[in-house]
Amino acid sequence: MNIKIREKQFEGKSIDLAFEEAVKYYGVSPEEINFEVIQQPKKGFLGIGNKSAIISAFLNEKYLMNKLNEFLNSILEHFDGDFNYSINFQGKNVLIRMEGDGLGKLIGKYGRTIGAMQHILSIFINRLSSTKIDVNLDVGEYRRKKKEKIYEIVDNAIRRLNEETEKIELAPMFSYERRIVHEYVRRQYPHLETESIGLEPYRKVIIKLTKSHIKA
Repeated sequence: MNIKIREKQFEGKSIDLAFEEAVKYYGVSPEEINFEVIQQPKKGFLGIGNKSAIISAFLNEKYLMNKLNEFLNSILEHFDGDFNYSINFQGKNVLIRMEGDGLGKLIGKYGRTIGAMQHILSIFINRLSSTKIDVNLDVGEYRRKKKEKIYEIVDNAIRRLNEETEKIELAPMFSYERRIVHEYVRRQYPHLETESIGLEPYRKVIIKLTKSHIKA
């Protein structure tokens, strides 16, 4: 994905000089800037008809990654533990995986701390980017194990669905957990529908038979 942040056109006698103007303007390293050539420079006859180079420059994923690194480090300074992490961009998703000692404090009771941290990181990076980016934070594979547990809960609930029990209400969940339910049911049980109801923090998912399936 080509993320374009603060896109702006720059002009110079050459492509290199136009790019130097972009580096000065943004105040970042050259590796954090991408550009597209709008106009190649051209020399006219006796100086008549000269054309400057014009580029459209913008901050890239490297810029976002560096900023996210700085912000995440500032958060981790408030936790006791020896942590290491990786940040990977995959399309419009940012995957952050953390390992180390003292991960329990990062996860928090019922996963509340990891949920809050992901929310904060999402707000931070989306304020920098004009492209909507989804942030997924996993600490010690907590999210992966949590996802497998949610799949199990959904499968067990769906087994109880029948003509007499047309819908099942799941227990209240965090927003990222509800999203897992919606995506899993849509993918594995296309004959069923899901809906979120209620107010935070007690919002829950309803799984129900589709109208066509009930009639059948």
